[in-house]
Amino acid sequence: MARISVVVASALLIGLLFAPGIADADGAWLDGPVVNWNTPGMAIPPAPPRDPAVNARCFDALVVPVTPAMQALVDAGWFLYGSRITGLPVEIESAQSGADGMCRPTGYQVFVFVDGKLAGTLSPELMNSRDDGSLVQTAELPGDVIQARYNRYTLSDALCCPSAHSTATFKIDRSSAAPVLLLQSVSTEPTSAAPTPAPSPPTVPSVPTPGASPVPVPVQAPIQIPRGR
Repeated sequence: MARISVVVASALLIGLLFAPGIADADGAWLDGPVVNWNTPGMAIPPAPPRDPAVNARCFDALVVPVTPAMQALVDAGWFLYGSRITGLPVEIESAQSGADGMCRPTGYQVFVFVDGKLAGTLSPELMNSRDDGSLVQTAELPGDVIQARYNRYTLSDALCCPSAHSTATFKIDRSSAAPVLLLQSVSTEPTSAAPTPAPSPPTVPSVPTPGASPVPVPVQAPIQIPRGR
């Protein structure tokens, strides 16, 4: 059975979701052709500098590192948060570089380690809570397969309610000297089906009765509204 890990859920105006030094999240890569950004033996990317305006208490109750992979992320400037998958040899860790005004993760990434080595990330760029392309759930499946689910927003979507979700399927490739996480496929589905309009009843034409005089339509007399004094 797949082990599910809910990674992040948050809401704020889009203008508050971007902090200085943080790459703008964009889910366009989920709509394009399958392109891999992970490479064997890749190093952990350093976290962007944290915005000093962010409340420091947003980082007080974050996850304490208990594995070498977690410690390596902390050493690279990341703040660990949220749920994690630790079914060795695969370890999936969520890390953020900032937070919004309500302490929800911004500039975050999800890292996949195999045998303690970084195999790749689940997004080619940093993500922001409740932005297009924000990862919200991961699952480790049999056969070295990892699936990730992402919010998909349009300009008309409310932050609470993305109009679609994309599911990306990754495979851990062990054929090289170092394991690497490779994107296999992406599928996108709407979050809810649009209601089907009810069919209009058929119009039955009226057939006049031969020899019958047309009935006049009564006209309502106008109502006199008294004026206020």
